[in-house]
Amino acid sequence: MNNDAERSGNGKLWSAGSGREKPAPPQRSADNVVPLRPDRTYVSHEVREHPPRLHICCATQPSHYPAYSSLLNIIFDHDFDRAFTLVYTFMLVEVTGTRLGAVVHAINYGNCERFTEYHRKLHDAPGSDSPVIEGIRITAAVGGTQRP
Repeated sequence: MNNDAERSGNGKLWSAGSGREKPAPPQRSADNVVPLRPDRTYVSHEVREHPPRLHICCATQPSHYPAYSSLLNIIFDHDFDRAFTLVYTFMLVEVTGTRLGAVVHAINYGNCERFTEYHRKLHDAPGSDSPVIEGIRITAAVGGTQRP
């Protein structure tokens, strides 16, 4: 490398950087809760046209991003809109709440990008007529399926 390139700082492949500091990681509360949105408005699900993956956003547990191509079945409490289960080849996602019909139909059409569990420390109280996801329970498959 010639001296002009060294003096200008150009030409160094692995330089120390420009001196910018990394942003501080988000602060966690005692309940292991990190806010994703800058405001406290609760949005049960977000819709986008045919995302490849579904972001399952739990309030106090790790999030999951399963591919839509792995979704085998949706089991839905059609009469009361209070629960549904997503059946994947490698896990079950059991969701409980109120007025969940819109969430299920968005997932069914492959247009749900994210659904979010409500947590009172993260969000303001949702409206009385909007969907609310009160709980998400994820059960991972252990081992493989056995064939006779």
